[in-house]
Amino acid sequence: MAQLAQKDKVAVVIVFHGTTIEHKESIERDGLLANSYVAATRDLSVEYAKTRSLSRGSDGVVIFEIDVPDAAVVEVQSWWWATGQLLLPYGCEPSNILSVEDLDLRTEAE
Repeated sequence: MAQLAQKDKVAVVIVFHGTTIEHKESIERDGLLANSYVAATRDLSVEYAKTRSLSRGSDGVVIFEIDVPDAAVVEVQSWWWATGQLLLPYGCEPSNILSVEDLDLRTEAE
C-alpha cells in the first residue's frame, strides 16, 4: 500500500492524485471530492494524469501529494492497466494536501 506513517497515534498514509491542470485551483480550494481516485505512488499518478491530459487536450498536469488517515483509503482496481490504485470514498480537505507539482506538457520531449 502507500507510504504509511504515524501521526498523533492515527495511522496516516501518503497518496498522490494526478489530474489535468484545469482542476488545480478547485482542488486547492475545496480538496478532493468523494470517490476520488488516488495512487500509492507518484509515478502512477503522473501516468494517469498524462493519459487524461492527452484525451482532454490539456497542456499540463498537476500532482497532489496528500496525507490522509489510512482508514480513509480503499484499495480498488479501476484502470485495467494499473496496479496500486486507491480510492478516497469521502474525499479529503484542502488541509490534507502536502504539496502540489505542476508539469507543463508543452515542454516535455515527444
